[in-house]
Amino acid sequence: MPIEERVLCFERKLLDQIGAFQGLSMEIGKYLPVLTADSQLLYRNRSDADQDRRYKQIIPYVLVICNDKILRYRRGKGGGETRLHGLYSVGIGGHISEEDHQLFSNNRGYQESMRRELMEEVGIDTALAPALAAINDDSTEVGYVHFGVVHAVRVPDESVASRRIGIVGPEFIPMADAVKDTTGYESWSRFCLDHLDALLAKLSCS
Repeated sequence: MPIEERVLCFERKLLDQIGAFQGLSMEIGKYLPVLTADSQLLYRNRSDADQDRRYKQIIPYVLVICNDKILRYRRGKGGGETRLHGLYSVGIGGHISEEDHQLFSNNRGYQESMRRELMEEVGIDTALAPALAAINDDSTEVGYVHFGVVHAVRVPDESVASRRIGIVGPEFIPMADAVKDTTGYESWSRFCLDHLDALLAKLSCS
C-alpha cells in the first residue's frame, strides 16, 4: 500500500490572528514570515488536510512571464486537485511535501518545492522567484483549505514542455488577452490577472 503524501500546513486560526482577507493581498511581508515560521508549520496527510477546515495548506503559485506574454494552461484530469479540473490557470504550483522537509532549513524546503514543481510541470529550471503577494479564497471548499503565495519568473523564450498529465495545452498568450476575459479561470488565476499590473510592477522592483 503506497504511503500517503503528507503536506505542509499551518493552523487556520493563525491567519485569522494576523488578519484574514479574501482574494489577493500585496502585503506578503505581513503574512509569509509568520506563516512559514518553523514553530507554526506541521505536516498532515493530504486526504485529511483537504477536508479539515482548521488548517491551511501552503501552495507556491508561480506566474511565468515571457516578454509581454504569460503562460496559461488547462488543468487536466491527472492533476491532484479534482475540484479544479477543466479550468484555465496561469499559476504553476503544488503542495509542499514532507519529502522536502530535509531541505526546509533556512526556508529552502519552500524554495526547493517551488523549483521542483516548475521542473515537473513545464520543464523550467530557475532560481527562486520573489514572493509578490498572498492569496486566500474562502468562497470555495478547495480555497478554504489552501493558502497561496504568488511568485513570478521571467523566461527568455517560450520553449516550455508539458511534463505531467495535469498540465494540458501550455501556451504563452498576450497578457492583454489574458486580462480581457477571465471567465473559465480558477479563482486564484482570476485574482492574479485582476492585479497583474501591480504584480509585474513589484516584480520589476525586486
